[in-house]
Amino acid sequence: MIFTKKSRSFALAAAFLLASGGVQAGVTGVAAGLDADGGVLMDADGMAAADAFATLGALTVKGRLMRSSEVGHEGYRPEASGKPMQAVAETWLALLERAHADLLEQGRMRSHADADAEAAPAAYADAAYLYHMHHSAGRFEHLGLYDDLTHRPSPVISVLTNHLVNERYADGSFHAANDSAADGFAYGLDALHDSAYAWVRQDKPGGADDMGRMELDVLAGWMGHSREDLVGIAREIADHADAAWDDEAGIYLLDQGAEWSLDQLGAMLRGHKGLYEMLYLYGDTDDQARAETLADRAAAIAGAVVASDGPMRDWGLPARLKFDGGKARAASDRVDVAAQWRFVHQLTGGFSLFRERDGTSGLIAKRAPELGAQVGEAVDRLLLGALEYQLESGTVPAALSYGDGSVADPSVTTRAVAAFVKAVGNGYRAGSAFDRPGAWEDDERLATRSRALYDAFLAHGELLTGQLVLRDGPGAAPR
Repeated sequence: MIFTKKSRSFALAAAFLLASGGVQAGVTGVAAGLDADGGVLMDADGMAAADAFATLGALTVKGRLMRSSEVGHEGYRPEASGKPMQAVAETWLALLERAHADLLEQGRMRSHADADAEAAPAAYADAAYLYHMHHSAGRFEHLGLYDDLTHRPSPVISVLTNHLVNERYADGSFHAANDSAADGFAYGLDALHDSAYAWVRQDKPGGADDMGRMELDVLAGWMGHSREDLVGIAREIADHADAAWDDEAGIYLLDQGAEWSLDQLGAMLRGHKGLYEMLYLYGDTDDQARAETLADRAAAIAGAVVASDGPMRDWGLPARLKFDGGKARAASDRVDVAAQWRFVHQLTGGFSLFRERDGTSGLIAKRAPELGAQVGEAVDRLLLGALEYQLESGTVPAALSYGDGSVADPSVTTRAVAAFVKAVGNGYRAGSAFDRPGAWEDDERLATRSRALYDAFLAHGELLTGQLVLRDGPGAAPR
């Protein structure tokens, strides 16, 4: 089934965009990376959607972390929670409007600003993460940005959601522009999870002061589908997934067999969260059983990837994995640095498996209570490995050798830099090796590790805002 309730959303979106005054002066795009001399590299067709939305996600995480209890703490950078935090949010708003103007047409995303080819499925998944800044507006209220961060992303989120549900989805599957069933499944689910979060937050106690103030029919107008529609979609996808699941392998078998990229797996896992929450909270008894099955599979897949005796090494995870007997093994001789950090971000950021507050199903805690600690230990290992293996030049490289952790591709890419920022900001407290500055005073080793990670986080965030986000005119970019 395809839902076509679009007209109200697009009209509202157009009104909001007119009210916002168009693209802010200053931000002209996002670079693809830096050359060996530190010069900016651009794709031939201009700003890539993948770079733009990866950067927006990273700026979200950087800005959120600059509050006074974390980066802006008196024991680290107390000045960060003022004008620097404001500058990051203002850059985010300007880049959002630039991306909307240059890359989106009623929710369809171009691969590049100067090309008409459709963006890769992963870019749609990255774009879905816009909701995290939208729902973080309260952190910026002291800077006078609450209204802008609440209202200006809404029309962009609306048109993206409408396009995903009404144009790319049918009969339990998302159609990927590259015709990959695996990409459609993994990245389609990840892109859909923001819709699930909107409906759950509208209903749960934590959303009473924001999404909970919207009536169901008003939210349906913005989203292009009702809550019942999304339950129906989740049910169809769950049944489609059930047909593709292979118990012996411990993974879904689509058009690439039992081998998946790490990036696909991370997207798939966060997408499972959206499915099982909708089914468990708003479906019937059969739907709750579907939800439990999906949660069990998500826990099993995540556990296989991060197992201490699995494919992880101190320096990272392989770019591709093959599943057999419920275990994952390396199917690549490289560590794709951007994919690795996106995986950590997808496990720990936004409406992820472990976001189980009041009003959610709590299925992971109930059915896989050991998974949180297991993932926390794995994230600690990866972040400690980054400090040892990935930052010799000061910036994460594009790829490492899976065999020994040596740098295989030293290129500085926007996607790897942005992914590192998202992974550190969302995942650094998943385990016990790192903590906020408020916990540093009584543990010197914890303080040393955490300060080094904070320093790397800020350096990469400043690389984004200072060089990779492109601007008009001379002068340094705000940091």
